[in-house]
Amino acid sequence: MLTSIVTWMKNYPVPAFFISTFIMAWSIWLPLGFFAPDLILLTLPGAWAPTISALILVGLSGEHGGIRSFLRKVFHWRVGFRWYLITLFGIAAIAYLAIGIGTLFGVAAPAISLPAGLPHEMLIGFLPIFFLINIFVGGPLAEDIGWRGYILPKLREQMTALNASLLIGIIWAIWHLPYFIFPQWNSAVGNIPFLWFTLLTLSWSVLFAWVYVNTESILMPVLFHAAINTTLGTLGVLGHGELLPVILNTIFTWVAVGVVIAIYGNALKQ
Repeated sequence: MLTSIVTWMKNYPVPAFFISTFIMAWSIWLPLGFFAPDLILLTLPGAWAPTISALILVGLSGEHGGIRSFLRKVFHWRVGFRWYLITLFGIAAIAYLAIGIGTLFGVAAPAISLPAGLPHEMLIGFLPIFFLINIFVGGPLAEDIGWRGYILPKLREQMTALNASLLIGIIWAIWHLPYFIFPQWNSAVGNIPFLWFTLLTLSWSVLFAWVYVNTESILMPVLFHAAINTTLGTLGVLGHGELLPVILNTIFTWVAVGVVIAIYGNALKQ
């Protein structure tokens, strides 16, 4: 039985990746959600399902260099300064644009919420710490080695990078569904309604793919994801409870996607 499963996974890595990613994560999340929803920190191991699935499949593939060669892309940092600007500050620029437009419609700009009540004058000093924490806790390293580093190149063997990114985005959003099913976990996804979360996730997935295919670096999507979590999560830049800033942020993110595809997205069309 086990031999048959391993053989199937080696022969069909794409469905094997998606199925194993869901099984690993949801087998942790669903029991916790039903029986211990207040223990949200215990959901963190499930977040590593995409990366663990990728490493298992790379190991099973028997490809030259194996896991070591694959992980080398995580440390590929010589990609050009502009990619660091895009990954580290692009989402913040879009979010603050959404906030600025929102104020024209009478929506008060949300105050940055610093953890543990830290004074705002200490933000600059603590921002790198928040960013590093977000890399290791939650999505970036846990997810993007799998979503962007492994399955995106696999899907590109069958379709364009754009179509692959959209497919990944849809599945990525559905994978997060338990965080919407259990109310105690809504804060982990920004208290954003699932529809708008899905639309945002789709747009981010395209941008992640654009960054990855132009740099061939897993590190860049990891940093991009950490910037999202720091800006919209830890610092709560869009605030909580007001839907209009979220809607505007989603619209402007899709505008950015359109600009990327129209002007800079040749690699996405391959």
